[in-house]
Amino acid sequence: MHIKFLAMTAIILLLSNCANMNESDCLNADWQLIGFEDGSFGKNESHVSQHRKECAEHGVTPDLMEYRNGHFDGSKRFCTANNGFSRGRHGKDYSRSCPEQFEAEFLKGFSDGQTLYGLKKILSQRAAELESTYKEIDWLEHAIADKSELMIADGLKRDQRLMVRNEVAQHQQQQVELYNTLPELKQEFEHALQSYERGKDKFSYY
Repeated sequence: MHIKFLAMTAIILLLSNCANMNESDCLNADWQLIGFEDGSFGKNESHVSQHRKECAEHGVTPDLMEYRNGHFDGSKRFCTANNGFSRGRHGKDYSRSCPEQFEAEFLKGFSDGQTLYGLKKILSQRAAELESTYKEIDWLEHAIADKSELMIADGLKRDQRLMVRNEVAQHQQQQVELYNTLPELKQEFEHALQSYERGKDKFSYY
C-alpha cells in the first residue's frame, strides 16, 4: 500500500510539475524521488527550500542528502545537449540548475537552440510585415473603389465631390508608396527564410 501511494504521488507530481506539498505528501515523502523529479524538470537544487517551507508547517524537514542525490540523477536527464537545444529553440529559459559536470553540454545545445529561435522570430516578423502591407494595399483598393463610386453618385455637391476626390488621390498615393516597399519587404522575407532554413540544416543533428 505504501509503495502504491508513493507511485501515485510520483505520477501526480510528474504531471503537475509543481510543489504544493500537503501534510500527507510531506509525511510520506521520498526525498530522493522528489529531488529526481525536480532535477528532471530543470528546477534548481535550491528549490528544496520551497519543499522545506511547505513541510515545516507539518513538522517535517527534507532529507537534504537524499534530495541532492536524487536531484543530481534527475539533472543527468535534463542537462543534455538535445534537451538544451529543445528548450532554446522554443524560447524557454534556463535557471542554471545543471551541475557543473553537465552544464557545458546543456549550454551548447541551449545556445544553438536560442540561435534557431532568434532566426525563426525574425522570419515571423518579416512575414507579418509583408502580410500587413498586402492587407493595407487591399484595404486601400476597396476604399478607392468605394469612394470612386461615391464621387459620381447623384446628389453630391461640388465641394463634397472635391473632398472625396482628394481622399481617393491620397489613398492612391498611399497605395503607390506601399507597392514601392514590397520589393524590399519580399527580399527581407526571403533572406530571413533562407537564414532559418540554413539554421535548421546546421542544427539537424540534435
